[in-house]
Amino acid sequence: MSRLFALATVAYTVVLVCATHYPRPEELLGPNAPSDKTLHFIAYAGLATLASATLFVSGRWTVWTAGWLGAAMAAFGIVDELTQPLFSRSAEPLDWVYDCIGISGGLLAVAAVVFTITRRNA
Repeated sequence: MSRLFALATVAYTVVLVCATHYPRPEELLGPNAPSDKTLHFIAYAGLATLASATLFVSGRWTVWTAGWLGAAMAAFGIVDELTQPLFSRSAEPLDWVYDCIGISGGLLAVAAVVFTITRRNA
């Protein structure tokens, strides 16, 4: 099960990088797309949820590892944002802020599930 989650996380990350570096995102999103900030929040919340769920199903979930995972994903978000100008996209600091808010949301969602499961099994 942990390999399946890890594979899903890697695949999601590849799609995320491709989507954030595609030169004309409006072609992918269409005319009624959510705001850019909403997309950043959703994308990184999804990444954090998958990555932290991978930690949990592999038996490596702790508050410490979740914290390190969040920091690593925030660093990844900076790199993701700073490399976008290489593909005719703009790097916006506020996009990274929304990435981090999404990361926090994803981590907290999994933490709530982990807490509920461990309380139920105690």
